Amino acid sequence: MKKAFPVMKTCPLFAGIAESDYENLLAALSAKEDFFPKNETVIQIGDSGKRAGLVLSGVLEVSFYDENATLVSVTRIEPGNVFGAMMLCAKVTDSPIHLRAVSDCTLLFLDFSRLLQNAARQSAAETQLAANLLGYFARRSFLLTQKIRILGQKKLRDKLKLYFTTLPKQKNGIRKLPLSKTELASFLYADRSALSRELSRMQEEGIIAMDGKEIVILDPDFLD
Repeated sequence: MKKAFPVMKTCPLFAGIAESDYENLLAALSAKEDFFPKNETVIQIGDSGKRAGLVLSGVLEVSFYDENATLVSVTRIEPGNVFGAMMLCAKVTDSPIHLRAVSDCTLLFLDFSRLLQNAARQSAAETQLAANLLGYFARRSFLLTQKIRILGQKKLRDKLKLYFTTLPKQKNGIRKLPLSKTELASFLYADRSALSRELSRMQEEGIIAMDGKEIVILDPDFLD
């Protein structure tokens, strides 16, 4: 399990916990490492929701099926980030999400529900992890609210506008799209051709400039 330590150091969930406590903490959470090749399903819709943990390498995609049985992308989970914790702690009996390995993935499965049991007997590391987990839930709730707000927009341009505000801006003004156009269309619950047309119109109107996955907002009033 020691090869997981460098990734744990980068994860906010383990902030304030000494590396010397990692081994005992992982044992307390029944840690188990597993490998998933590209495109393999980690959690299927309808599963028990008892699988949670930390992404050590690779990328996971969280999706759900709409009423037309179309898979809609919600978000992606990269190394150093957690998956399934909210479902596990909420004791969800039927998972509402589909979790897929976008690339070859190494995952560290952790039983976070143990943090909800015998609080009086918890070590200092477990208590800190429980506090960090609460903060994680709060951040995830905020991100999901953003996603709902984006999907709630009727116009595709308004969806793009809100989505662009979620992308970190570099000092040179560039924002990097983490998704391909096909993936972005799925994320925005939009038709890929319509998305391409809208992005082209926005470039023609001088609102944005795009080079591959790099985008610059040229119109300062667009994101207001």
